Amino acid sequence: MSLHSKELFHSNVIAWFFEAYPKQAYEVLSKWVPSRDTSTHRIQREHKHLDLVIEVPGLAPVVIENKVFSPPDDEQLNRYSSGYLKKMDNPSLILLSLGNPNWDNSAFKSTTGSEWRFVSYRELADALQGVIGGIDGFSGEVLRRYCEFISMLQELIEEVGIPSSTDLVDINSDIREVLHQIRLHDAMSKVRARHTALLLRQSMNRFGHNPVLEFDANFTNGEPLLEAFVQCENGDRIGWQYQGQQWRLAVITKTHFGRTNEQRDLRHSYVAEKYADWFDFDPVPSILGRQVNEIPKLEMNGEFNGYNPDFVYRYRKITNLRFFELEALSLHYISLALKFSK
Repeated sequence: MSLHSKELFHSNVIAWFFEAYPKQAYEVLSKWVPSRDTSTHRIQREHKHLDLVIEVPGLAPVVIENKVFSPPDDEQLNRYSSGYLKKMDNPSLILLSLGNPNWDNSAFKSTTGSEWRFVSYRELADALQGVIGGIDGFSGEVLRRYCEFISMLQELIEEVGIPSSTDLVDINSDIREVLHQIRLHDAMSKVRARHTALLLRQSMNRFGHNPVLEFDANFTNGEPLLEAFVQCENGDRIGWQYQGQQWRLAVITKTHFGRTNEQRDLRHSYVAEKYADWFDFDPVPSILGRQVNEIPKLEMNGEFNGYNPDFVYRYRKITNLRFFELEALSLHYISLALKFSK
């Protein structure tokens, strides 16, 4: 159970059940998969980059993309749909995930027209609970405990991993302390950051799909890192980051790429000349409805912060930032960045 965050662990448990108990597997899968006249019983793991390919007598073939702590990637699902899935005989496609992808009617239609259905781990646990009574001994006990386990994981994700509009972007200190004690802080922080990035990206859908805009979430130096960047026609990237109470406006340069002091100075001079207007924090107080006045010393001296070999930024410290505030900041600055990109 210590491998709770590993998707392969969950895939292996699920595959074992479908392989060992075809009758019960039929009962579970028939909730989401149409009937088909077939006697094939075959379970394939990591087949053609697909997490699980399941064939159970009496049902259409099933492909399960298993996402435990990471949110779904629509582009990944599109790639799968245009790849090996085209060779299969009209399979049912399931996204199994702890986190809700916020799809309309829990379904996502790929660019090829195939449809993925979202099934939560809680739904899987409920379905498994309905058949455990017919499985005796050690196997039945393993499944019972597994259902209890994934149900608790689902509750934890919903409580901590997915912020509401008024929640703090970062996990609050009391919960963070508890998560550290049970060694789940890093995993939950990654989940929260990734879902925050997903929600921010979806909030930009009102402007249509924009191929030059990219949201991302990482975990560095013990803290989650959120960012959004726009690709400029000249190869530079311009955008924002939020980490450790720092709201950063940044440029990732294609020019003067390098780690020497000379390259850094040339890079900073280039950014000062070309992107001076980008580093405008004056709108922040009106966007947030509170004062954010402290200017860092380097900026007071006319200098930039940066990371080699290409990252140049300035920042303001913003404490207790809530999701709706981050969304408003992102909307304002990404709208500006899209203008800079041309």
